[in-house]
Amino acid sequence: MQTKTIGVVIPIYNVEKYLKECLDSVINQTYTNLEIILVNDGSTDENSFNIAKEYTLKDKRITLFDKKNGGQSTARNVGIEFFSGEYKLKNKTQTIKENSLIEFNIEGNNPYEIYTIYKSYKAFNNEQDLTSFTYPIIDYIIFLDSDDYWELNCIEECVPRMDGVDVVWFDYRPLYDKVKRKHISQMTYFDYKNEIIITPKEWLEKAREKKLFYFWFAWQGMINFNFLKNIKLKFINGIFAEDCHFGVLLFALSKNIYIFPKQIYVYRLRELSSMNFTNKKWVIYPNSHLKKIDVFENSNMTRLYYESASWMQIALDFIKLINSNHYLSEDIKTHFLPVVCNKALTLKKLDKDPLCLKKYTKNLKIYIQNQPLGAVDRVKEYLSYKLAKELSRKKGILKLTLPFSVIRVFLQHQKDNMEYKKSIKRDVLNKRLPLEFYRDYQQALTLKNQKLIQSLHDIGLKIMSLKG
Repeated sequence: MQTKTIGVVIPIYNVEKYLKECLDSVINQTYTNLEIILVNDGSTDENSFNIAKEYTLKDKRITLFDKKNGGQSTARNVGIEFFSGEYKLKNKTQTIKENSLIEFNIEGNNPYEIYTIYKSYKAFNNEQDLTSFTYPIIDYIIFLDSDDYWELNCIEECVPRMDGVDVVWFDYRPLYDKVKRKHISQMTYFDYKNEIIITPKEWLEKAREKKLFYFWFAWQGMINFNFLKNIKLKFINGIFAEDCHFGVLLFALSKNIYIFPKQIYVYRLRELSSMNFTNKKWVIYPNSHLKKIDVFENSNMTRLYYESASWMQIALDFIKLINSNHYLSEDIKTHFLPVVCNKALTLKKLDKDPLCLKKYTKNLKIYIQNQPLGAVDRVKEYLSYKLAKELSRKKGILKLTLPFSVIRVFLQHQKDNMEYKKSIKRDVLNKRLPLEFYRDYQQALTLKNQKLIQSLHDIGLKIMSLKG
């Protein structure tokens, strides 16, 4: 008996090629007690919004929100806020007609600029129902990206495992859409192979053991909705890596987490250009965020500011948790926070600050002062640094030997790299820490970004891609 009601939230933005596959996987779930929220986040392609309306018309479980473009966080937050009863709806449609969509508006506060809310005529018995339409009461909430899809038993697998826990965390299967680069799931990095219920403390200990300094969670599982409301957690609007912030706080504030290492979600890795593809956990989406801060000379500087400002906002929220004397405060402070703070401190290098966040950089230094040194030494291990050093040595007639020196340096680097990979296979503790873990991260960035080293780094990447 399907007594638990599941709230499904699907942000939609320019996914006309994939949306039907996504929505078919939802409406055909073997577990049918669903309340499905589609949020069209200002799609500009031809058919995403029309497809969403088509599915809304045929399935009375769907409620469609059409809103101004604001990014994935705002779209997910619309779902959270609707299920929390934060919106007062007023019917725009006065009479029910067969094969039509009923339209509603938001009354009062409307921070995300929701234009219209749509519901199928099938959801209403009479005109009186239109005036009393309100939010459904749900037990659990789950997010789905609109270019991905679920296995048809996804919800049915999750619901019984939610009993007595705050979060079910499942694994996913990558689907490569014209992409060759292999993707490893976060569950694999954590090395969870069996079903088990863990505490946040155990999750953090595993992250420390595996040297995993980032953690992200949005669509990777199911969440107890009362728990989510009680901790007052939402996605930070308008930032990069919002699911890193959401995931760390969600897991840290939970009582227990069900590990379900089964691939019941299909995660699409799709090509954006000949040189890259969407790594959706880090994608900068949409570019409207960049327009708000576009005061720099070039787009690269704008993006660097946007990323650094995002990490600053994440750091400030982590610090709030630490200052609340949560029992995991010290673990968050020593494991996740230093890396985030180092990323945020890049703001100091930029000459403009449209979001007025630089003033907080002085508050972050305390969280990295006990970190070890080592980032500069790591940069000196880069092939680009070694080549730059070799170039600087060759003066006068010695320049004639440069091609041989470059080949020698390259081959030695390849050999060292192979040895490093073997050492990780022998023991994961041999894995190098990320640059941003170290206290001298900013100095390392300065060294890494020297023009010659950066140019040689780009050349090295091209050589490696040709070799691959």
